[in-house]
Amino acid sequence: MFYDLSKLDKTSGREFEEFVIDLFKKLGYSTTVTNRSKEYGCDMMLQQSNYRIAVQTTRSESELTFTSVQRVLDSSRKYNSQMSVVITNNKFLSSAKNLAKIKNVVLIDRKKLLELINLSNLPVNFKKDFVQFCKNVQNNLIKQDIDKEILKFLGLDAPKVDHSLLTKDAYGRPHPLSNKKEKLIDIFKEIRDDELSVEKKILLDYMQKYPLMFGTKVDSEIFLFDMVKEFLIFTPKIDFYNLV
Repeated sequence: MFYDLSKLDKTSGREFEEFVIDLFKKLGYSTTVTNRSKEYGCDMMLQQSNYRIAVQTTRSESELTFTSVQRVLDSSRKYNSQMSVVITNNKFLSSAKNLAKIKNVVLIDRKKLLELINLSNLPVNFKKDFVQFCKNVQNNLIKQDIDKEILKFLGLDAPKVDHSLLTKDAYGRPHPLSNKKEKLIDIFKEIRDDELSVEKKILLDYMQKYPLMFGTKVDSEIFLFDMVKEFLIFTPKIDFYNLV
């Protein structure tokens, strides 16, 4: 069965949430809407017998950062749930995926949402196992990592180079330092919300996407240290950075 996701793209955040609630009712879950203020990060708790799932729904016009994962984790601890899930009509940035892998949070992006809608629309005599669905989502992520390791073993994992960010021109002259600073600020904007700092590892991983700009990981760390000395960024706590 085909569902037109463009309809969801035009909804409000509340309407998207209500759509997901109806979806989970079809899957056999009782749903409790949590604090609307987002104080605890998730929109609803699902309950089926003794199994509890924390769910954050986010209708967004842009890809989601790791903040979405952090918020649902806060909810999961508060409500003592057995599973944490983030659902969006969009996609997830690498920072969200990396944190989700570490914390075992299930990310349901646009493509997986369509599969979930199809699952909920199955006839009543079919098994609609949402937990198994989530396990399959996680297993796919694990398989992707395994595939990457295989490519690495075969020597086929050469990183793609963004030649628009070359640090040297045809005469071997390096780009101005201001270019690197501007790119660093762009990275911050991409992977954080205004109120949150960025973990060092995640920031370095993003900088490594531009090896011709920031160099090796060691070079990137040195650059970050220099930016702290120049008061461009600061460290609110160990291994975290924020913009001044």
